[in-house]
Amino acid sequence: MTEIEEALRKVTDIPTLPATVLQVLQLLEFSDCSVTDLAKIIIHDPPMAAKVLKIANSAFYGHRQSIGTINQAITVLGFATLKNALLSMSVFDLFSNVNKGIDLHGLWTHSVATAAGAKLLAQRLRYPNAEKAFTAGLLHDLGKIIIAKYIPGGTQRVIDVVRSQKVKFESAELHVLGATHADVGAWLLHQWKLPAQIVDAVRLHHQPTLSQDNFDLTAIVYLANVLCHHAKIGNSGDRDDLPIDGRVFSYYKFKEADWIELRDTLTLKRPEIIAFAQSSAKAA
Repeated sequence: MTEIEEALRKVTDIPTLPATVLQVLQLLEFSDCSVTDLAKIIIHDPPMAAKVLKIANSAFYGHRQSIGTINQAITVLGFATLKNALLSMSVFDLFSNVNKGIDLHGLWTHSVATAAGAKLLAQRLRYPNAEKAFTAGLLHDLGKIIIAKYIPGGTQRVIDVVRSQKVKFESAELHVLGATHADVGAWLLHQWKLPAQIVDAVRLHHQPTLSQDNFDLTAIVYLANVLCHHAKIGNSGDRDDLPIDGRVFSYYKFKEADWIELRDTLTLKRPEIIAFAQSSAKAA
């Protein structure tokens, strides 16, 4: 049994999403869901309502008018964006007290940047669900937080190997812990009953060519992660010069000029990304 497997087997306090968030996510699965239905749930949770208003008024979404009601916030954000905003706040809130060898704010900024990059790539590649790409990008490194929380010293041992041996983060995790943050993140998202496509994209976001039924979403998250490193936004604990899998690059017929354009576009979004990361963290 690996160190990660043994640690997770002993976990009795698996983090769970707030009841309000779960209710909203469940309601969003129905096609006849309305703004009024969602607002009724959120309004009955005043702290969550305040967080939704704060996110809706954040610079990330660029709305010029002040948004003062939950109904207005939901209308302006849209259902898919509301879902991602709630997940953003909830995930950060669950792990806000984790400070064991991990730069939580740096990692969160990296996660938001990867989410923004995934949405950008989804739109560029005409993937039919850009918000799902955003969600998968946002959650792709969740396993790093779980490792920091439940395996004392595990993160620092991994970072030491990354720096001393100049290897990829996930390679160091396999060497030190016996599994990767991608495995652990997928495990938690499965516990939360998130869509299988998102679980798969998180599990294989460093190995997209292994994804058989969900290649596009997985590859988008993979490329967004690399793009975020090249744009140097946030801090995931990994090297900034992550190489690009030529097979994925060729599949989408990317040229170097395309990649530079995407990198520069994401870099221009840096102020909004940082603002969203900060506002979701403060809202939590």
